[in-house]
Formats: sequence, structure tokens, C-alpha cells
Amino acid sequence: MRLPARLTTRLVAVLAASAAVMAGMAACSDDKTDTTATSAPTVGVADVKAGPASGWSDGGFKPDLSTLKCSQTAADPTRGITDTEITVGGLAYLTSASGASMAGTEAGAQARFARVNAEGGINGRKINYVGTLDDGNDPARNSSQAKALVEQKKIFAAVPVMTSGASYLDTFCAQTVPFFGWGFNSGFCNTSIGFGITGCLLPGKDLKATATTYGVMLNALFGGNATGKTVALVGNDDDTARTGLASIARQIRSVGLDVVYQETPIPDSGLSDATPIVSGIMSANKGAPPDVVLYGTDFTATTKLTEALDAAGFKGKHLNTVGYDPRLAAAKLPGLEGAYTSLQWQPGSDVATPAIKQMVDDINKYAPGTAISLPTMAGYWSADMFVAAATKAGKDLNLNTLLKLMNGNFSYYVDNAVAESRWPLNHFLSTPCTSVVQLNGDKYDVTSKLSCGAYTTG
Repeated sequence: MRLPARLTTRLVAVLAASAAVMAGMAACSDDKTDTTATSAPTVGVADVKAGPASGWSDGGFKPDLSTLKCSQTAADPTRGITDTEITVGGLAYLTSASGASMAGTEAGAQARFARVNAEGGINGRKINYVGTLDDGNDPARNSSQAKALVEQKKIFAAVPVMTSGASYLDTFCAQTVPFFGWGFNSGFCNTSIGFGITGCLLPGKDLKATATTYGVMLNALFGGNATGKTVALVGNDDDTARTGLASIARQIRSVGLDVVYQETPIPDSGLSDATPIVSGIMSANKGAPPDVVLYGTDFTATTKLTEALDAAGFKGKHLNTVGYDPRLAAAKLPGLEGAYTSLQWQPGSDVATPAIKQMVDDINKYAPGTAISLPTMAGYWSADMFVAAATKAGKDLNLNTLLKLMNGNFSYYVDNAVAESRWPLNHFLSTPCTSVVQLNGDKYDVTSKLSCGAYTTG
């Protein structure tokens, strides 16, 4: 069954998200090969254990807090807040020239804010959610919309922030605007005001810490032990993809697995001919195919290349970051049948989990008709994180007390739903956590519930 064009447009995720969504990203060179990743593995993949979604080890990593950008003291600490109200607005690419979008993220946030308001607000203050502005995936508009949120909407905090770029940071830093979202742009890294539900997915290139998340992820695909398996990494032809794939390769090699293909041949304008890519992947493992193909590509390229590889006789496993959406299961899309998708929180289909059921109920009640997609869930959990922090700050909530609390010793965790993040640590690192699902017919099977790896240093 072919997915309707309108639906396809809403499901596409731009590369900035799809490459960075993978846990533990680290900025590095733009080279197509990662020569720094050839040292002896830190830990063998057979020894990588999937741990609980809280209490993960940071490997003793000690961040230098003096390097954090942006002030934690606001010139106007009560901007956007009164005795009865907290004004909040978001920023996201709800549209773009390519058709990619984070549409749904605003509905997710709206649903969470609506529930807290129905329950009496945050310590007596209702959320005045002024909506999420659309930057159109354009850097200049990203900057101007950030100014509009502060200067016209007078927001207290930006929730959710789901943008591929961080031009907003000049305004948010200057005006001390805390922001909460899915941490796949650089604004969530090394700033004192950015709080990602996934932590920082693009940490600095000199970071001396490596996550074992890919060991957890790949073990899940092979019954608990991926020893000896080979991996192909494929991405779009741009610097973001090269940065992302080099980081992923380094992390896979750090658990002793072999990356036999690491290329970024797919034009951002779209994949017209998959033949040379398929040929390269099918012979990458000493003339044979790899065991796993991991995609750092957008939705359209992922499905097209998956279908082309299967048609060429590929019998290995497909692992992507864009293949989870209940509308895909309903459509029974051939290109994703049997493929695995990695998420950084528990999937929305797991309604046996109380927190997931609450999220689904909230969205169905306050944003009816909204699909429980990745952007929707990201918006919901970003809002939930803000609610948790603002609630803990108490009646004396203002910009300064909120940031002092969060950059002191704050953690956010939703049991069996969202992995623990710790602050200020996760200004520097991602949460090393993942869940994995497989699309089988008209449903997703949970291959691995939300679990975490660990960090190693040195």
C-alpha cells in the first residue's frame, strides 16, 4: 500500500533530526571515514548490558561548568510570569521547503499544558500557552521568530523547541530564556539555558566520554549479543550527516564491532537512483553484505533505500530513526515492514505503561485527532519536563530560581517512559538510552524496552 502524499509529507524528518536522534552523538570531523575510531574497544559488545532507564553511569565524567554559555541571571527575572499565569511558547519547523516538519509537536505540548491547567496549574499558576511559532526550517526566520517570542509574546520559557538550527540562541541567551525540547540542535549543548529531554545530542569534539548505547541497540537486534556483526552506515550528502555518521562509527567501534561501510551518498534533494549505493553496501563486507544497515537519512530516502536493498536480496537487519508512527503501521508500508526503529523514549504504543497511557489519553482528550508520532511525543515530554521543573521551583518561581534549581542538582525521569536526564551534566552529554521497535504488519513489536547503556571515559 502506498502512503498518501499528504501523510508522507508529515512523516518526513529532516536529517538534522534523523542523524542526531541516535543517542550519544558527538561533533567530530566531516571526513567520510573516522580514523580516530580504530583504537582498541573500550568494552566488548558481549559485555555491554542494557541497564535501567535511571541510574546510568556517567563513567566519572566531570564537566567544566565554567564553559557553559549564556547567563543564568536574568535582567528581568519575572518576565512572562504573574501570580496567576506563566506564559510559554514554542519554536519549531512546522513546515519547510523540503516538506519535512515537526508538525504535531505543538499539539503534544498543548495537551500536557492543558492537563496541568485542568489540575489547577503549577503551584496555582495556569500555563498561558501562546502556541509554537513556525521557523520554516529557515535560519533567518528561526532568529526572527525567537525575537517575536520574547519581545512580542513575552514568554517565560520556550517549550517546545524543535528546530534544526540554533539561530534562536542569540536572543535566548541575551534575554535568558530557558528552553526545553528534543536536543538535536547545537543550542542544547554547552548552554546553561537549554534542556533537552535527550540531553545534548551534539556535544563538543573534545569530549572524553563515549556511550555504549549502540552496543545496547545492536545487541537488542541479535538476541542479546551482536558479537562479530558488521554494520553499514549510510547518510545524506551534507556536513551534518558526515558529522553524525563519524560519531556513530566511533561509538560502534568502541564496543568492538566492525563498520564496513560509512558513506553519505544521498543528495539532500532526494534519492533518484539507489543502484550504486545498493551495490556498495551489498559488497561492503569483504564482498558480502553487512549484518546491519543503519540509516542516518530522512524518511523518504530511508524507505526507498530499504526497499531497494531488499529487492537486491539483502537478508540483514535495517535500523533507522524515522520509522515509528502509528500511521505507518496502519498503512502497512512495504519499505518498512520488518525494519527496526530506535527511539530515545518508550514508544507510544506501549499503553500498558501508566505514563504512556496518560500521555495518549491527554493527547486524545486535549488534541483529538493528533497522531502519537515522534514529534508529538517529543513535544509532550518537553512540556512535561518544564512542568516538573517549574513545580519543584515552588511558589517563588522566576527565571533565576528556575535556572538555579535546574543547574544545581536537578533530574527528570518518567518511570518506564522517559530516561533520566541529570543537570547540569546533560548540557554536555546525551542520555545514553534507547528503545527499539520492529514494524510487523499493522503493529509495532517492542524489541527492547527503554533501557540505558553507560559512559566510559579515557
